[in-house]
Amino acid sequence: MTDIEEALRFFSNARFLRMLDSEGRKKLLASAQAVTFTDGQAVVREGEPGDSLYIIVSGIASVVADNFGEEKKVAELSDGSFFGEMAVITDQPRSASVIALGDLSLLKIPKKDVLQILEEYPKVKEVVAKIGLARTEDTMEKILED
Repeated sequence: MTDIEEALRFFSNARFLRMLDSEGRKKLLASAQAVTFTDGQAVVREGEPGDSLYIIVSGIASVVADNFGEEKKVAELSDGSFFGEMAVITDQPRSASVIALGDLSLLKIPKKDVLQILEEYPKVKEVVAKIGLARTEDTMEKILED
């Protein structure tokens, strides 16, 4: 199997990307950049502008949010998960930081390419927006717990 075939297979298994057809996955793959992080490295930081969406190829990432000056873990993401969608869609700063737990391999997709695909696939845009809203609500609930 070629690297492209392997990547397309991965894309077809990654959660929301399953709604894209082969052509849509190829378009995203063409703009995706493979990036890696090591244990403890920040992929994105809360408050930064959202310039990309990320999909986890392998590894685990911790999602942490500021809780009155202290970082609070609000989620853990693994293979096939994506993050960064709300900052890309809404043009708002990132609502949480994402930190590598061990080695982390990602696909980084630039904002302009994500937005173009979402315009071409309105159903995917709707689902991504709903997932992002649910995550934001879940993050707020976890911050307020204690």
